[in-house]
Amino acid sequence: MAEKGKTTDNRSMHVTILGVLGILFAIIGAAIIAIPGMPGRGSGIGTGLVVIGVVLLVIAFLRLYYKRP
Repeated sequence: MAEKGKTTDNRSMHVTILGVLGILFAIIGAAIIAIPGMPGRGSGIGTGLVVIGVVLLVIAFLRLYYKRP
């Protein structure tokens, strides 16, 4: 019987997903804030998305930093 090893590390996948979502939310939020005529501009949606994006990036960084093997 051959040993089967894990091919991916779940922590790395979680960090990658959180990082990508954080970057996307931050970019979309900045676009809503900066582009005149964007739907939702002035309602706080853009600022909320930027804040959520930054929080997700911080969580991804902390998860990567503290969960090192």
